[in-house]
Amino acid sequence: MTTMVLSSAALAQPLTAFLEASTTGNFDARQSAAEAQRAQASFGQAWGALLPALSANGGWTHNQYDAVVPLPQPDGTTRNITIVAKNQLDATLKAEVPLIDAARWAQVAAGGASAEAAARRTASTRLQVQRQVVAAYYAWAAGLEVLASAQRSVDAARAQVALRDARADAGVGNELELARARAEVERNLQLLAAAEASLSNNARQLETLTGLAPSEPGTPVREAVSLPELAELERGLTTLPSVEAATLEARAAERTDLASSLALVPAINAQFTQRFTNASGFQNAPAQASGGVTFNWRLDLVGVNAWRVQRANGELARIAADRARRAAEDQLHSDFFNLRAAVKKVSSARSQVAAARRAADLARERSAAGVATQFDLIQAERDLFAAEVSEVEADAEAATARAQLTLSAGNPLAAEVAR
Repeated sequence: MTTMVLSSAALAQPLTAFLEASTTGNFDARQSAAEAQRAQASFGQAWGALLPALSANGGWTHNQYDAVVPLPQPDGTTRNITIVAKNQLDATLKAEVPLIDAARWAQVAAGGASAEAAARRTASTRLQVQRQVVAAYYAWAAGLEVLASAQRSVDAARAQVALRDARADAGVGNELELARARAEVERNLQLLAAAEASLSNNARQLETLTGLAPSEPGTPVREAVSLPELAELERGLTTLPSVEAATLEARAAERTDLASSLALVPAINAQFTQRFTNASGFQNAPAQASGGVTFNWRLDLVGVNAWRVQRANGELARIAADRARRAAEDQLHSDFFNLRAAVKKVSSARSQVAAARRAADLARERSAAGVATQFDLIQAERDLFAAEVSEVEADAEAATARAQLTLSAGNPLAAEVAR
């Protein structure tokens, strides 16, 4: 099935301009990008905990009294041993290396999956933003045509007032017809004001979503669009960012669960310390080194319950991944049938406009010939305006549905809109 829908090809600012602006101007996109950076930094922080750590500290201490012990030597001399110096200097260099820390290994793996999930979540947010931008853009573009149609209705009503004035001046009209014509002008002015307000609000929403203010537009054109096969669109669902993000989040939860269980495994660390001091005591060495291996192990109810909590979190994440896959399928199904319905609406709206325009032409001709009532002409003009609005709305709905179906199928939108 093929029909003609609204396109942005001839607008001064095409849809692609707003889509590009939304990558940096949309609040949700900016927040998601910042969250991805935070997740990547957290992964780096967890990974850094597995690497050797160096620390250094030093100090100067002034003591009121020193502690010096004279120590006799075999040759008969005496050597002073400083236990506490009056002006004591101390400096320590320490290196620590984690040898075995199974819980941290699993936490690093979980952090890596979380960082990947955050990156895919950013891509998913970008797609959601694009869906919003598409809807707002075509609502704005449709508002332009509705405004133009409302202006045409005002012009037509004013022309009828001029005609009724002329007929009254010629003595063949009456005051009732003139009053009706003037009332119709005021009614159409109200519709024009509503169209202007709607267009302004749509432009504001588009600017909020993208950070790009809509400028003076050109004239929208219409292009053909065909309905693709649903089975072909479903092939890309598994690679959708939202599905991949949920899958990675489930993987991260599983690894966090593993890390909680591995907390029962002792952690073994090696350390080396180099100390410098002018109060070395009986060692009588200003530089002293030491090294060793330590292990830490703890078993308590808190750790057991923490493991149970993480296991429940893992199950919740798996459920969320299943829900994300189903939601992607539902969204694609909804967008597909929305587009199919919109295509039918466009075809029907075209026929409605053609019939309403023909009826309006006949009403004008018959009114000029004096064989149609003023009410027939007013009603025909109203029907034409309503039909034109329905056509514009159907075009915008179809264009929006086409773009959103492209996004929900995981296909790039740029090639779809920049034609």
